[in-house]
Amino acid sequence: MEDIGKFRRFYNDEMHGKLMVFERERKQLLALMFLGTVLLLLLTIFVLNLGMFALSIFLFVPWFLLFRFYQYRADIFKSGFKPIVVSSLLEFMDSSLTYYHKDYISKDTFLRSGIFPMNPELYYGEDYIMGKIGEIFFEMCELELYHTNKVKGKLEKWFEGIFFHANFNTVFKGRIVMIPRADWQLFIPVMKEYTKYGGYELTNTGNAVFDEEFIVYLDRDVHYKEILTPELITAINQYHINSGKKVYASFYNSHFYMAINEPQNLLEASVWHSNLNFELIAAYYRELTLFTQIVKDFDITH
Repeated sequence: MEDIGKFRRFYNDEMHGKLMVFERERKQLLALMFLGTVLLLLLTIFVLNLGMFALSIFLFVPWFLLFRFYQYRADIFKSGFKPIVVSSLLEFMDSSLTYYHKDYISKDTFLRSGIFPMNPELYYGEDYIMGKIGEIFFEMCELELYHTNKVKGKLEKWFEGIFFHANFNTVFKGRIVMIPRADWQLFIPVMKEYTKYGGYELTNTGNAVFDEEFIVYLDRDVHYKEILTPELITAINQYHINSGKKVYASFYNSHFYMAINEPQNLLEASVWHSNLNFELIAAYYRELTLFTQIVKDFDITH
C-alpha cells in the first residue's frame, strides 16, 4: 500500500488548493442562500402587514421557487466535487487509470459474480474507474441495488457501496464465494446453489482470523489454493477488520469480484460544512489502494 504520509504530502501540495476553490464556492453559495432568505422573509413580513389575505396566500410561490433554486445550485456544487477529488487521486496513484463520473459496471457483470442472492429490480451506479496493472484488466464503481422484499412486499435497498471486477487471466475453472459470517442467513440461497451441485464450505483457509470472520463456499473439485492466495485472504480480512465494513468476494473462473458495503457516500460534498477533510478523502484512497494492491499482488505471484 502506498505510504499514507506520501499521500498526505500530495494532498497538501496538489489537492488542497483545488479544494479551497470549492470551499470559496461553498461559502458564496451559503451567503447567497442567506441573503435570498432574508430578503424574502422581509417581503413576507411586508405583505402580511398589509392585511391582504388574497395576496398573502400566494407567498408560497416565491418560497417554493427560492427553495428549488437553492436545490439546483447545491446539486451543481455537489456534482463538481467528486470528479475533481477522484481524478486527483488517480493522478497520484496511477495516471493511466480512466475515470467516468456517470458510468458504472454493467448489470450482467454484477450478476455473473454470484455474490448476492437476487437479481436487483433497480440497479444504479456512478464513478466508474477502469485500467490495467500488468496484464490484468480491472474495473470498479459505486452501486446502489434495490430488490422487493417478498415478506413486506416493497422495494428495499440490498446493497450500497463499491463493486470491483478483475480478470486475472488464469486457467482456473469453478466458483468460490466469500461472505461475512454475520450475514450468513441472508445468503442461504447462495450456499444452497453451491451444495446442490456438490459444492461445500471450506472451513480452513489457512488463516484462522479470516475463517472466524468469513464463510467460504466453493464448487466440488476446485483447486482453490492456486487462486485463493494467502495475500488475497490477508488483504480482504485486514481491510474488513480495520474499516469495520462488510466485504463480499467471489471467483467465477478467472474473474474476481468484490463488493464493499458503504452506506454513506464517502465523497458526498456538503454545502453546510467544510469539505477540507483529509480523513474523508483518505478513506476513499484506502479503498482504491486495496483493489489495486490485490491486482498487483496477483500479477506478481502469477
